[in-house]
Amino acid sequence: MVTVTRVIDIVNLKKIMPPILFYGRRKTGKTFLVKSFYRDAEYFFVKRNRTIFWENRKTTLNYDELIKIMDVALKDRLIIIDEFHRLPEDFLDYLHVRQPDNIILVTSTLYLVKNLLTKRSPILGLFLEYRVDLIDERDILVNLSKLFNGKELIEKSVFLREPILLQWADLDLINVLERLKLTVPALVGEVFIEEDRELSERYEGILRAIASGKQTIGEITDYLYARKLIDKQSTSLVKSYVKNLLSMGLLKRYKEYRREKYYYFIDSPIIDLYFYLDEKYNFSETRLPREYFLEKIPFYVEDFFRTLFAKLTGYRVFVIKKPDLEVDAVLGKFQQAKVVIEVKWRKRLSKSQITKIEEKLSKFKNVRKILIVPDKSEIEYISSKIEVLDVNDILEKVLKSYPRLSN
Repeated sequence: MVTVTRVIDIVNLKKIMPPILFYGRRKTGKTFLVKSFYRDAEYFFVKRNRTIFWENRKTTLNYDELIKIMDVALKDRLIIIDEFHRLPEDFLDYLHVRQPDNIILVTSTLYLVKNLLTKRSPILGLFLEYRVDLIDERDILVNLSKLFNGKELIEKSVFLREPILLQWADLDLINVLERLKLTVPALVGEVFIEEDRELSERYEGILRAIASGKQTIGEITDYLYARKLIDKQSTSLVKSYVKNLLSMGLLKRYKEYRREKYYYFIDSPIIDLYFYLDEKYNFSETRLPREYFLEKIPFYVEDFFRTLFAKLTGYRVFVIKKPDLEVDAVLGKFQQAKVVIEVKWRKRLSKSQITKIEEKLSKFKNVRKILIVPDKSEIEYISSKIEVLDVNDILEKVLKSYPRLSN
């Protein structure tokens, strides 16, 4: 199994002190990150039956025993309580009275975090918040570059940002994805269990719609209505469902450049791929040819570079989707474009194809223009009008700005 050092998170965590509330959807590596960073802490895990496992002592406690231990034996020790939301509501009042500075809370329930940050919450203002998402693009690239290179490095990085896949990093990616028929639905279902919501047909319908290419609220609404998942074409109803999926960490969105319109994406490539294949080819019930799994790889690679370069430059991501102009990524601030990016994820690229990209990007004045390809040696023509980058160039740029941890 490959172990990824989340340097970006570690650097951020060194800047803050407990008490801290860690949150993020299930299986994003919260527990591993917290336990590896706070190595000397006492770790408690709250089970669904509300008993508490004290890992350091290999013993199980009830709630009253936990409180007594925290007040007496561990009052001067750093304490981690994982899935703390499963504790009785009295625990929040306990925190309010005690106002501890030695507690790390961890939860997978994002809607609870929103409630905890309202003005009615007993612990409002007591904890710093830290969200744990999929592994940062820079971290996964640097870690995997020790094992893979070129096109394979990027495609592995795209999927292995999902921590549950790291155990199969050395295996053929497609063979792994073929065997996730039960894992992905279970992962999504687990998110809804922790959020105290049912995985209703409407929620699943939205995930299927987006995986199928319906990326705006209007398109998603039409999809649900056509499948009789909503009684009428109600945009406000769909917006509320989409908002919930955003808060759960299952969706993300990008604003269209210079327009008040948003495009929605499933945050996890493996979740997106599962619903795409099941919607289009009935993946859950049949074995599919290998080439079907490759269809959306360029789409995921585009998004990987889109978010990677946003982090490298500090700009916001925009998209442009017009009949006469579609660009993979626009990075900028205050509606002002600073960088435009095209990704062509193929081995060969002819001079005429590159010329067309030059013409398209020439519509943007006074901005940095980037074309990303797997390997520059495989293309016929190196443009002087746009910056052509391949995997090695991008890895070099990441390493130049990548933090180095001191012992």
